[in-house]
Amino acid sequence: MAKLLYPDFFNDVFGPIMQPGSSSAFAGVCRIGNAARALVRGEPRRVDFIFHAQSRDVAGLVNFMSDRGCLGGVMGLAPDDERLFDAPALAKRRGLAYTFNLSGGPSAHPGSVRIHIEDGEGNRKSLWASSVGGGMIKTHDVNGFAVEWQGDTHAVIVEDPGREISDEKLMGLRRALGESLVLAIDIKDGAGNTAYWFECSENRADIFSPALNNGKSIEIAELPALLPVVTRRDKKEQLFTTVSEWRRVAEDGHMSFVQAAIKYEEYASGWTEGEVWRYFERIAGILDNQIHSLENIGYDRARATPLLPIYGRLWHLHSSSGRRVSDGLTEKILRYAFAVNAKLPGVRAVPGPMGTGGGYLFSALSAVRERHGFTRERLMESLVVAAGLGVLAYTHTNPSGRVGCAGESGICCAMASGAVAWLAGGDGTQVENAASMALQASLGIPCDPLAGGLEFPCLTRTLRAAVTAPLYADLALAGIDPLIPYHEVLQEIERRSRSGPSRELYGSRCGCNRTPTARACRERLEKTGLADRIAWTRKGEAMARDRGRCRQAEE
Repeated sequence: MAKLLYPDFFNDVFGPIMQPGSSSAFAGVCRIGNAARALVRGEPRRVDFIFHAQSRDVAGLVNFMSDRGCLGGVMGLAPDDERLFDAPALAKRRGLAYTFNLSGGPSAHPGSVRIHIEDGEGNRKSLWASSVGGGMIKTHDVNGFAVEWQGDTHAVIVEDPGREISDEKLMGLRRALGESLVLAIDIKDGAGNTAYWFECSENRADIFSPALNNGKSIEIAELPALLPVVTRRDKKEQLFTTVSEWRRVAEDGHMSFVQAAIKYEEYASGWTEGEVWRYFERIAGILDNQIHSLENIGYDRARATPLLPIYGRLWHLHSSSGRRVSDGLTEKILRYAFAVNAKLPGVRAVPGPMGTGGGYLFSALSAVRERHGFTRERLMESLVVAAGLGVLAYTHTNPSGRVGCAGESGICCAMASGAVAWLAGGDGTQVENAASMALQASLGIPCDPLAGGLEFPCLTRTLRAAVTAPLYADLALAGIDPLIPYHEVLQEIERRSRSGPSRELYGSRCGCNRTPTARACRERLEKTGLADRIAWTRKGEAMARDRGRCRQAEE
């Protein structure tokens, strides 16, 4: 029995619904904290967090609010709970002792955190997990037992060090769980102790104790599903992995490009078409509130956070001064995007892919819609198209800072560009061309946020993502073909991230030139008789020889 996992609209792309901040360093670690809390009975009384030193430092913990995310999570706060910002004060009021530490030495899981948690009865448990981007997590170890779990199911760990549970009882338990059982495996810790790991599509924790007749040494702990879409036993295969396959699904199924995207989510989640659309409506409502938050609260009344000025206040004054040089559409996109950037506590956000990426994307969509009078129905369809481009990004790479800023603002720009192309009446081919052009322009940008740097250089890159989306959409609508398919640019992002530090900054061996389409272009060029064209004089012969030597040197 094995789980079927692939990217989903609401788990990976537009998720989690959260308080504004980093989806990885804030919301993701909050989910890890929630998982650790489930291991103890009642309120925790002490917790120790140990971050991997190569991926976090003290300044980084504070800068990205990982300390508050983790601490709030072990107190049971969800990623969209405003109280996360005051988690240290809340912990003191609850009498929860805590420490944050950094571990040295190599780790198999950079970016991970170990949590040791103790309840009021002195029971001490542990969990080791990584926040892997977009609010998603990967659990590596529970109470010393190696597991792989991303919060997509209701998991139960049954520790049986005395081997009191018979095979007959285990078989009976599996029968009782029925179709809700997604995965069941036996696991051992380093000392050879036995445990059983179950994953279900429903909360069936009440079945375990009666079915197993708990012995003296048996311990059972449930880890609740942390994601909105829970993995099911009858989950269907991924419907498409490239935009060309997406178009083919639509054509073969006699449905629209958008309907094919909705069908993708039906396959992934098991939800009905109506349920999928209702969740998109929920997301759109949150994003709409976010882009208008500064206007609704008032530019002068909005409260800035210590490490983030309200730049939208400065933009509002400048835009009203008569000295603005940008056009009206750009002004409106920036007005909305600066509201997103303000990250106002209490104003919920939806990632896409980074923590506030959905808001930047929606800033472009809403401004274009208002400027040109497009219908709200078309706006909602565009949000679905953006989700489709997002799941393809997660299929071919990891849209997070791990692959550089191309994985964050770059993919956000690609999703927004393709969505604007659809909003303005484009088709599936033009959606892909717009997304590819946007992503090609983002290759090679590092992820280098300044600790205490008041949102720089992230601010300018995410604003660029929002304001250039109409540009790439227009280029695609004009019929300009960027040659390289969207998925090949995504694959190049992933290749660069896996090759380690790279000096490939110029020439035929870096960036877009590494894609299969680029290599095919080069082969076609070389087959056109290029060598004959430069070899018909002595000077041409010398040039050809030089070219041959250069090629040998490169090889």
